[in-house]
Amino acid sequence: MKKVFIVVVVLSLVMMTVAGCGGGTTDDTGDSGDKPLIALSQGESGNAWRTTNTTDMEEWAEKSGYDFIWTDGNNDANKQLSDIEDLIAKKPDLLIIAPLQTDAISPAYDMVKDAQIPMITIDRTLNDAPDGEYYKAMIVQDFVEVGRLGAQRAVDILTEQYGEPKGRILEITGTVGASPAVDQANGIREVLDEYPDIEIVDSQSGDYNRATGRAVMDDFLNKYPEGDIDVLITHCDDSALGALQAMRDAGREDLMGRIIAKDGLVTALGEVIEGNIDTTYQCPPYFGETTMDLIGKILNGEEFEQVINVPFKTFDMRDNADMTKEYHQHLLDEGLDY
Repeated sequence: MKKVFIVVVVLSLVMMTVAGCGGGTTDDTGDSGDKPLIALSQGESGNAWRTTNTTDMEEWAEKSGYDFIWTDGNNDANKQLSDIEDLIAKKPDLLIIAPLQTDAISPAYDMVKDAQIPMITIDRTLNDAPDGEYYKAMIVQDFVEVGRLGAQRAVDILTEQYGEPKGRILEITGTVGASPAVDQANGIREVLDEYPDIEIVDSQSGDYNRATGRAVMDDFLNKYPEGDIDVLITHCDDSALGALQAMRDAGREDLMGRIIAKDGLVTALGEVIEGNIDTTYQCPPYFGETTMDLIGKILNGEEFEQVINVPFKTFDMRDNADMTKEYHQHLLDEGLDY
């Protein structure tokens, strides 16, 4: 009986060691039985948006009947490329990439092509567009449009203040080189270029991170005295919340209510309702259902769109007050970040 017990324990330990990262179950060859194996290379997991995105993908993969594995690039482009190489070696039926940076992760296109493994990208893009062969499709959000909307709101705030479109803006951007940061910045400038008396006087990367956003805002507050700046535009809610904390710690209220952000984080919606953030544009992290539906079409040889845009909402207390309060309460009731 003792020998049987030992064998059972050893077999149990062996089975535990073959569990893939992020919940999928595969061996080193990627053999996952009858279920298709879906692999996700996540660029980083340093904020609530990204962790929610991964969890949603994992849940929808399970609902769709797929084995699922994933890796965390840890905000390091070299690590993400290494992760992609490791995932390709497991021979997944399809590889999903959430690129950390556009240029740095673009070599992944040749990697999947050489391995003849189909790939899609989510949230961010590569330099190459989907070709329908191995780079099948991309699921994105229109960050250029988000930039345009935020800039136009800044124009409205400044026009209300001065009676004409003029004033000074600070910008806290996303990760340098990330396609959403590039696109959002381009959308902002596309609008503001039409208003020569509105100036972005300083722009620094907040890296889509609350602590970094706070550090950037500390620097801004030291450089620009009260009354010198009219509006703050941030590329994400975490940066906006970090900036708000810096303002509170410094006793600076001149930019309270003059912050324009993006994401729709529950804490940021609370600040919108309280009047401390003017507007935030929801760019939801819930890609799972759309992604798994697309993967089903790809694996089954059905027709699919190569570019899929995820819609977003505008949260403010002017035109969307009821929706903003209702959605905020929904997030609180469900214990959700977004």
